[in-house]
Parts: sequence; structure tokens; C-alpha cells
Amino acid sequence: MTITAVRPTTRSTGLRARITGRPLLLAAAATVAFLALCLLLWPPSALQYDLRVYVVSARAFLHGQDIYTAHLAFPDDMALGFTYPPFAALVFAPVALLGTEGGRVVMTLASALALLVIGTVTVRALRPRWSSYRVMAVGLALGAAGLALEPVRSSFDLGQINLVLLALLLVDLLGHLPRRFRGVLIGVATGIKLTPGIFIVYLLVTRRYREAATASAATAGTMLLGAVAMPDASRQFWGHFIFDPSRPGATHFISNQAWRGVFARLAGGIQGIGPAWVLAVAATCAVGFLAARRAYDRGYLTESILLTAAVGLLVSPISWTGHWVWSIPACALLWTRTVDAYRVVRVRSARFGALAGLASLWTITMVIGLPWHAPYLGDKEYTHHGFDLFLGNSYAVCAVALLLAAAYEFRRKVTSAA
Repeated sequence: MTITAVRPTTRSTGLRARITGRPLLLAAAATVAFLALCLLLWPPSALQYDLRVYVVSARAFLHGQDIYTAHLAFPDDMALGFTYPPFAALVFAPVALLGTEGGRVVMTLASALALLVIGTVTVRALRPRWSSYRVMAVGLALGAAGLALEPVRSSFDLGQINLVLLALLLVDLLGHLPRRFRGVLIGVATGIKLTPGIFIVYLLVTRRYREAATASAATAGTMLLGAVAMPDASRQFWGHFIFDPSRPGATHFISNQAWRGVFARLAGGIQGIGPAWVLAVAATCAVGFLAARRAYDRGYLTESILLTAAVGLLVSPISWTGHWVWSIPACALLWTRTVDAYRVVRVRSARFGALAGLASLWTITMVIGLPWHAPYLGDKEYTHHGFDLFLGNSYAVCAVALLLAAAYEFRRKVTSAA
């Protein structure tokens, strides 16, 4: 009896292992193939301009030099200096040790893996009832499809860290960390690039005070590490460079799709745009955070996160097109809600039409990279009129449309009776 009881269990276990092992092997093979594709598209010989800036500053740190003036040794092909806090130079130090080509390989692979993580956690958030294997398959496909979006391609082209930061933020914000550690990755991301700090505000707005405190403490820890490792650089950054929005580049350049870039192009320069910019920032924060809070209270966690991201992209002094990698979960969310709206009533309702229009606007704009189809360089951004005004500011238009649609969708406050 003992033998007959054990044998079926063993066979069942072995069969289950073979069945469950195949999807994992397929996922691993797909991941390796995707990484190889990214290395083929962005080989070690690729320029990756922004990565060069990171590496030069990290090397300066390793050699005891000033990370914020190291770029001056390359006046012909590296006009922009390091714009991140000192902690970021510590993060990039291992990449700098690998050399130029090795650093490019690491950044490309890190961005590719981050893209797959973004796809997977996004699908899990949008379809929580799906099986793990289905989430894994669709998530990998979504991540790979992200290469079709201009912000993603731009991040790879420049060797930017945007995709890695987005992956860190989504893993944290969507609850994939143990509860006591939630907020840590937000703090680390903020310590690297500052702009993710908008999500500390988001945590406060949604009354997740413990996570906000953890994120703030983690951010403070990165600042302390930077100050210990580079005290002079820390004084320079926190006392001067943080207040210089022009250091990353020309505000009016077509790639800057934040409010400040929009107003600079419309006004023919940054002179005199201060009051309008401050008003736009205040209105965006008020509308965006109110909608995010109401979305969160209704249980729409992913919507609340993406609304906060839209606020952050608009109110930041600089939001290059490569920063808009949030378009990956945004497009996935909008198309998912569009399908859901159709399934509810089985007819093309007004809500379905609005969601389909918004999803199409985001997808078409981000796939084509519409801003780059308006005149740019040589101050041509100041000559926009007619349809060029839409093209040149189309990413900002997408963000505003999303915020206004959400403000209408969540216009009523959640009551206790509901």
C-alpha cells in the first residue's frame, strides 16, 4: 500500500515539473533572444551620447577629479556636463571601470532586461487574475513591443538610465516588494535622478505615509553617501547646479516636452515665461494629484501611478522625449481599459470611443515620435505655427489629454456609502 500510494505522486510530480519547466525554458530563450536583438541594434560601437557623460563623470570620481567639470576636457564632442546628484556617479562607477565598449554593453543589457520587467509587472497589474505563465508570456511580448516607441528607442540610442529607473519604480509602486521595504526603490531612483521624487509626493497624497517615510529616508541615505564620497561635488550640486535648469541643455529644444519647453517655444525664449510656467505647474499638480488620489481610492492603482508620472513629466523643467518611457505602461493601460469598456456593454459607447481615441493618440504619437517631425535645431522651434504647434508639443498634449480625461472620469469623490 505504501508503494502504490507513492508511485502516482512521483509520476504526477515529474509530469508537472516537465509541464511547468517548458514555459520557463521558453521564457528564458525568449529573453536571451531579446537581449541579443538589443545588442545587435545597439552594439558596443554605438555612440550613446548620454552614457559617455555618465562614464566621464564616474571616471572623474574614481580619479579624484570634479565630476561636474570633467566634460570640459572634451569640448568638441561633449558640451553637456553631468546633471545628476553625486550618488549617481557612484552608481555608474562600476560601468566606468569596464571601459567605453563594456559600459555600452552593460547599459544596453540593463535597459533590455528593465524593459522586460516593465512589461511583466504592467501586465500583472492590468490582469491580476491571469496565471503566472500567461502574465510572463504577454509581459515579455509587451516589453519587446516597447521598442516600437520612440522614447524607448531614444533611451537605448543615448544609453540613458530611464528604463532602469522606470523598472525600479514600477516594482516598488505596484507592490512587488515586501511591505516593510516599499519605498526603498523609489528613494534610490530619486537619489539617482531626482525626478522620481514626485512619487514621494504621490505616496503622501494617497496617505501611504510609512512608504513615503521609507522613500524619504532612502533618498536621504543616497545624499549622505554622495556627500561622504564627494563632499565638494555635493556642495556644488545641492547649492548651485540643482537650481540651474539650463545645464542639461537648451530649454526650447524640441526634445523637451515639459511645460517649460512648451512655453519657451511659444514665447521665443525663456525670458518672461516664469509666471505662466508657475501657474501651469500649480494647475497640473492640483488636477493631476486630485485625479490620482480619487483613482487610488477607487482601487485604480495603475491609473494613479501613471497620472502622477504625467504630472512629473509636465512640471519638471526638462523632460526629454527619452524620459517619456512611461508611455509603455500608459499605452498598455489605455488599450486594456478600451477593451474592457467594450466588453462591458458590447457596443461602441461614448466611453469606449473616448478611451479608444486617447489610446490611439498616445500610441501613434509615441510610435512615430511626432515632435521630431516638426522643425527643430537652429532655433527653428521658435517658428512653429499651425499644425507644427501640435507636432512640436505632442507629448505634452498627450499628457494633458490623459490628465483631463482622468479628472472627468474620477470627478466625483468616493463616499463612505459607496
